[in-house]
Amino acid sequence: MQKKHMNFTIRVLSALVLGLALGFVLRTVYASNMEIVNQSIVWYNVVGNGYVRLLQMLVMPLIFVSITMALINIKGNSNNLGKMTMIIIAVLMITTAISALVGFLAAKGFGLDASKLQSLVGDISKGASNYEGRLEEFSSRPVPQQLLDIIPTNPFAALAGMGGSPTLSVVFFAALVGSSALGLRKKKPEIFEFFQKIMQSLHDVVMKIVAFVMRLTPFGVLALMAKFMATSDLNAFAQLGQFLLASYISIIIMLIVHSIILIIFGYNPIKYYTKAFTVLTFAFSSRTSAGTLPLTVSALKDKMGISEGVSNLSASLAVTIGQNGCAGIYPAMVVAMIAPTLGINPLDPAFLIKAVIIIAIGSFGIAGVGGGATNAALITLSALGFPVGLVAILLGIEPLIDMGRTMLNVNDGMVTAAVTGKICNEVDIDKFNSSDNTGSNEAEAM
Repeated sequence: MQKKHMNFTIRVLSALVLGLALGFVLRTVYASNMEIVNQSIVWYNVVGNGYVRLLQMLVMPLIFVSITMALINIKGNSNNLGKMTMIIIAVLMITTAISALVGFLAAKGFGLDASKLQSLVGDISKGASNYEGRLEEFSSRPVPQQLLDIIPTNPFAALAGMGGSPTLSVVFFAALVGSSALGLRKKKPEIFEFFQKIMQSLHDVVMKIVAFVMRLTPFGVLALMAKFMATSDLNAFAQLGQFLLASYISIIIMLIVHSIILIIFGYNPIKYYTKAFTVLTFAFSSRTSAGTLPLTVSALKDKMGISEGVSNLSASLAVTIGQNGCAGIYPAMVVAMIAPTLGINPLDPAFLIKAVIIIAIGSFGIAGVGGGATNAALITLSALGFPVGLVAILLGIEPLIDMGRTMLNVNDGMVTAAVTGKICNEVDIDKFNSSDNTGSNEAEAM
């Protein structure tokens, strides 16, 4: 896979297919000897989880240096930052609301009903009790407290991933540092230039690490997919097939919606998905939006020609705000399945509007790592006063659904960057339309 003539994207796709094949062979050949399977999975975890941890290690430093650099390099009117941020949040919220509507319609169209799934488990009250505890955790953090959590009492703790909303806290701190430094550009240019050089050096070092980690992507994808195929409960997939099918149809519909948005803003969807393919493939296999962040930023800047400021801000905010798959489609489908058991028509206009608004607002602060969809569902169910037992039932197919949801989450962030870049005139459209689908970091990786 390290031969220079093989395209990076082809290497990643080949690794995905090979990983699925290895996992299938492992579970088929050694079905009667689970000890061998389990020992093999341990070593797959070293490679797969090790790669994901490398990416997660980069998330906070990348967000901090990228947003700070984006701000101190702003040319002209710095008020563009406020406009840029508002556009990004607005697009994320709008697409989340649309994805929630799609989730409701899909659940209704497939006739999904929570009462039909309860027979698939022996005692859902046991599973529900585990999630009631997590529900109490969310209930103890009302909206005002969640807003306060964005302001870090210790920025270094936020950089270490500690606190209620560490990613948003790092975004806030980086924005504060960058804006403050920008205020020194005219008053104390020598101090500003010194700080700019320091941040540029840090940025270059972080991006060099990103390039190194990207070089390991095919191996990480291979191990992750091999583990997935070898350990997945295929019987659970079959039993909950309707929910699985409805979920992926919803995801496909939202990808079509994203394509329509791209067309409206003058982008060629085929060009876009060609350039985004490697990022979306890794998001699909890794199931972590946050871990995909370095690849996302690299693709937006180096392949699509979107400015560094828009790329970093859009990708960073999309990790914790407005995730179309985990915080839009999934909680909407869960609510639509529970509502009929409580005598509520999920498509009643008054209920639907209320639920969509709650889902959109609840998407703020959802972590871009495994479990984000469950958290989003718990927040929504709590706000509506619905029981949470269904969340436990759906865990059987969580890994497979989460793959598609994560891909959609990442795609939404990239589409948001493209829209914002066009509105703010922060995109090199010639670079976007070029046939070069290899970014600078990927070039190094090859």
